[in-house]
Amino acid sequence: MNLLEVSLLVLAGLLGGGLNAVAGGGSLITYPTLMAVGVPALQANATNGIAVAPAYAAAAVGSRENLLPQKRRALLLIPTALAASVCGALLLLNTPHSVFEAIVPFLVLAATLLMAVGPWINRRVTALNGGRDLHPAALHAGVFAGCLYGSYFNAALGLILMAVIAMGVSEKLAKIGALKNFCTMIVGVVTSVVYGVWADVAWWAIGVLVPATFLGGYIGARIFQRLPERPLRWAVVLYGLVLSGVLLVRSLQ
Repeated sequence: MNLLEVSLLVLAGLLGGGLNAVAGGGSLITYPTLMAVGVPALQANATNGIAVAPAYAAAAVGSRENLLPQKRRALLLIPTALAASVCGALLLLNTPHSVFEAIVPFLVLAATLLMAVGPWINRRVTALNGGRDLHPAALHAGVFAGCLYGSYFNAALGLILMAVIAMGVSEKLAKIGALKNFCTMIVGVVTSVVYGVWADVAWWAIGVLVPATFLGGYIGARIFQRLPERPLRWAVVLYGLVLSGVLLVRSLQ
């Protein structure tokens, strides 16, 4: 660890936290920065999962006013989110480093594409359910898939959960966001415990990223939200496309 590495992680934490407060996709900043400072891909993924967990918890607490009116729905989702998060975390622990390095360009590309089409998906699924809640099994299946993905590879988790929850329930965006925050908090708790105990993580990087992402989220909520979301989102999409290409070239060498 040197001053340059710490500075890069602080900057990534500020940008990632601020981006999450505006458009989502902050892990597309923090995860590659971890690799840039020398953390191997698999270790960087586990490290990033722990580093963003406190911010997930803070978001869930911050949205409690919209969560309490749907407390029963949230409580029923706990076993689903827990089971999916445990499965995803165990899957990562049993993924060989060489395999993860081979698939990570495609995971980054998938997260980038979700950043691009996320708003369109949310509009479409809201229109498709016709203002009616779908069968609870559909909601649980979507949340299971989202939490499984999120505990394995964190980037774009919020976008995925927003889409599947919006498809399953007919609620205002604020209530959908509260449920999303509740589920991401569960993912964060599970991955922090599993990775913290059994995975190889860079604790020094976590110590830098946690306060930086918190501060970035605060700045994003207070200042960045005055900026238009669309240009920010497309800037991240362009960055993600370039990044996935670079990672793919590296994996083929």
